[in-house]
This record gives sequence, C-alpha cells and structure tokens, in this order.
Amino acid sequence: MKIICLPEAWVTRIAAGEVVERPASVVKELLENALDAGAREISVWVEGSGASLIRVSDDGEGISAEDLPVALERHSTSKLKDEADLFRVATLGFRGEALPSIASVSRLEIISRARSESEGRRLRVEGGKKGEPLAGGCPTGTRVEVRDLFFNTPARRKFLKSPATELGHICDVINRMALAYDQVHFRLYHRGKMLCDYVRTSRVQDRLRQVFGAEVADLMVPFCWTKGKTSISGFLSLAPVSFSNSRYLMNYVNRRFVRDRILTHAVLEGYETLLMKGRYPAVVIYLEIPFEEVDVNVHPAKYEVRFRRQSDIHDTVTQAVRENLKGKAKEPSAQPFLRRPPGQVPFAVHERPLLYAVPVRETGLEAARSESVVPAGEAEKELMGKGFFTSLEILGQILGCYLVCVSPRGMALIDQHAAHERIAFEKMRGQLKDGAVERQHLLLPQMLELPLSEAPLFEQRLAIVERMGFTVEPFGPNTFAIKAVPALLPAVDYRGVLREMIVELAEIGQSDELRESLEERLATIACHSVIRANRKLDREEIRALLSELDQIDFATQCPHGRPVLLEFTQEQLERMFKRV
Repeated sequence: MKIICLPEAWVTRIAAGEVVERPASVVKELLENALDAGAREISVWVEGSGASLIRVSDDGEGISAEDLPVALERHSTSKLKDEADLFRVATLGFRGEALPSIASVSRLEIISRARSESEGRRLRVEGGKKGEPLAGGCPTGTRVEVRDLFFNTPARRKFLKSPATELGHICDVINRMALAYDQVHFRLYHRGKMLCDYVRTSRVQDRLRQVFGAEVADLMVPFCWTKGKTSISGFLSLAPVSFSNSRYLMNYVNRRFVRDRILTHAVLEGYETLLMKGRYPAVVIYLEIPFEEVDVNVHPAKYEVRFRRQSDIHDTVTQAVRENLKGKAKEPSAQPFLRRPPGQVPFAVHERPLLYAVPVRETGLEAARSESVVPAGEAEKELMGKGFFTSLEILGQILGCYLVCVSPRGMALIDQHAAHERIAFEKMRGQLKDGAVERQHLLLPQMLELPLSEAPLFEQRLAIVERMGFTVEPFGPNTFAIKAVPALLPAVDYRGVLREMIVELAEIGQSDELRESLEERLATIACHSVIRANRKLDREEIRALLSELDQIDFATQCPHGRPVLLEFTQEQLERMFKRV
C-alpha cells in the first residue's frame, strides 16, 4: 500500500509545527491560558532565550486534579461548551491544541492547584509521553515549565534565530499582551535578571508608558469612536511624528492582538496625506465588536481573523482615525504651561525680567513678559471665537519663505509654500469628492483583459470607476474598454492603475487605489501652482493665507506630509536660552 495512516506521534509533531514556531509561540500560548484563567499576576522566566527553559506562573483559578491529565490531550478545552460557541469565541484560547503541541516537542512539567483544593498536582510529559499525576504543594494557580524545546525535532531547532532575536520576539509577545491587559501585573526574567516589570495600572496611558517608554507614549493622544455595535478606542500619534517602520502600529480585536492587513490599511488610510511616504505612525487600536461578527478560527496561531462585514470595519476604522486627527491637525498640539518653582529644577538659572526689554513697535512685539508663564487656560481663551491661525500676530517674513508670528503660547514659524499647497490641495480634493472630475477621452481605447475570477468583481464596481473619472465599458466576456480617463492623471498605461484597484477590491472589499492616484496628482499640481519660495507677501496676503488655513482640515501638514508650522512655546524658548 502507498497510503498509510500516520502514527499519532507524527501527527502531533506535525500539528505542533503550526502552533509552536519558536520560543515566543510557547510564551504566547501559555500567557493566553493564564489570562483566560483570570490571572492578575503573571511571571515569565526564560533561559537560553527560551530554547533551554520557559517557565510561566500565574495566580489564576488553576486546574483541578481530575482535569489535569485531560488538559494535555489534543483538542481538550474548558472554553467551549457547545458548537455554537465556535461562532462567538470570547476567550483567547479555544482550540485545545497549545499544551499538547508544546508537550510533544519539549520536556514539559505542569503544576497546578484549583482554589477549591487543598493541594496541587504535578504532571510531567516528555516528547508527548505522559507520566502519572503526583500530589505536590503549590499556591493557587498554575506553573508550566518547558525545557529543551525541539529536543526531538533537531531540524526545527536549527531554524531558530540568534538568542538576541528570539529573546526580542518573547519581549514583543509580552508587550502586546500587556497593552491589552493593563489590570494584570507582568514580569519577565532572563538568566535571573528582570527585563520588565509592568505593574497593574489604573489608566491605559500608564501601561502605554511602561511598554513604549515615556518618550513615545507622550507623543500619542487617546481617542474613542462608536458606530452602531462597533467601538474603537486607543492612541494616535499626531503628525509630523512618524517612524521608519510599523513597530509601533498595533491592532487589537476584542483584546486579541492580530496581524490584519485590513486594519493596518484602514489606519494608514486615516492618516492619508499627513505623513511622508515610507513613514509610519504610532497607533494602538482597540476594536470591540460582537463576537459573532469576527472569526478567530482562521489559523492555529490565532494571529489572523476574518470579519463578517470586512468593508464596513475598514471604513469605520478609517473614519475614526481620520476624524480624530482632523480636529487635532487644525493647530499644533498644545503643551502644558507649568510654573516651576526654583526648588523643583536643580542647577537651573532663574533670572529676573530684563530691565531693557521694552516694546519694539517696528516688529509688533509686546512689552517684555514677566517670568511667570501664561496659563494654558488663558491661552485657550484668547483662541475662543477665532481659529488658531487667525489668532496669530504677524511679525513679518524671513528668507523669502517663512512667516514669523506670535501665538498665544509663544512663537510660530509658517512655511508659506507648504501652507498654500495644503489649501489648494483641499480645494481640488473637495471637487474630486463631489464628482466634478474632468475627463480626457482617449483617441484609441485601451483594452483591459482580466482573469475569469476578477472580471465579475470589476464589472460590479464600474459605478465606482465612473465616479472617479474613468469611462469603462464591457467589451467581451472578460475584457473591458477604457475610453476616458481623469484629466488629472498623466499619460500612462491606465490598465495598471485599474488592475491595482481590482487587487484591493478582492482583498478589502473596496478600493482607494484610484482615489490615491488622483490625489497624488492633485498634490503635485498643488505643489507647482501655488506661492513659491522667495516671494514677498504683504500683510494682507499673509492674513488671507492664515484665514484660509483655519477653513480647511489637516492644516498643519502639506499634502506630502511635511509640516506647515513649527511652534515654540515660551517654556521651550526659555529652555533653549538656559533661562530655566
């Protein structure tokens, strides 16, 4: 016979390959079990970057003596009671594969005591072979030790990365869990040294500072958004803050960390023209939706999910990010104005107001201010009734490009070219949104031939293509004729643009590819059609420019993501001159 039934030991090791990819996978599965058990304190010890030893202990509800042997059987779980629970999974774990998979490729020992029992039980498993449960003293909760990971699958062990890399993945797992469970105390030890100690916090902002560090966390602002049964909250970095990779972009669905292209695309779409190309924001998104609206049973590692209303979720996340950024991108984020008594800042120089600081009429400067700082509340009152840019006091223009102004908080520098570029871009984008797109008819239609699987999808979305300025008509079973295109687009092979759109339609359920292409062209047109550098503006032109900035969204960044304005608060200026 050519076909054989694989031995159970082989089957277990094959299944373990999907669940246990590296030491960090073991830590993730054990942390999920601890959190599902209601743990409030979780400690993780690793040796040899996890390949030699991983020990996870928690103070959860524990495993009873009668359940302990069953817990190591494949597809045994306490988290599903009936078949309907598979379609509304509310726990992190549910497949019943983690412990048996880990035990099949390591030497595992589990010690646990339930709250209702006076003594605990110890069970050892080596390469999938279980021993007999033994009585043992232990506190309420569970401790799992995993030694010699992949000892019986040496080929898998060879594929592990350097110890530093594997340890970094373990730290990432703990950080992701900690951000979702700020009421849980997490500890991580490596070679007896504590690497992190995330104490329980009363505010998610405090946990954010523990995980990301104060420098990054202080650049992020909280937000929340609700639409129907969908609730979105989290933290966003404000432009122009950005990073070279997506390390600080994290998505959670019902407190489960996920790697989802739909959510990541939606977040980046929300930032649209606020960031320069190749730059990423710092974002933590907590998406809460009914459990039956999301399928978490996609992959054994449980990092992937599927949404029942994929397109709606994408639109909601994009709208939530965009609307929260819109309000904050009309002016620079205000920094608190603190009064610092001399005793609070050691080795600082505190000077009396300068006697010769008199008003200078030529520049419109005010009389010298006293040493006390203007309270934030008074600065906000000055802004009431007028926009931020309109409230600025114009001092003049320098270097033929930059406007110097006094703001209620200090001094502001404005790039006149970037400011006018954003104004022109927003006006043209408004016309695009209203469907007023000028078309250019092609002398010879371009023929777009699609695979059989993509043609029906594209034909259903022809109305979207029409609104974006294209005229496309069916021309055979799987062929379409492109007869007119948006006049904004340069002369290219337009079939490539439409093909990229179809890819997004298939993956996300909608496409922003055409809109993004048109907006890129709009940004270029805006850049070349507005006020250039080295042009002298009179005071009325400057005032008109500032007034228009108050009437548009995202006024603090140009369409290419560059800053329109830099503001220096009084406190920042005094620190620069070492006055405090």
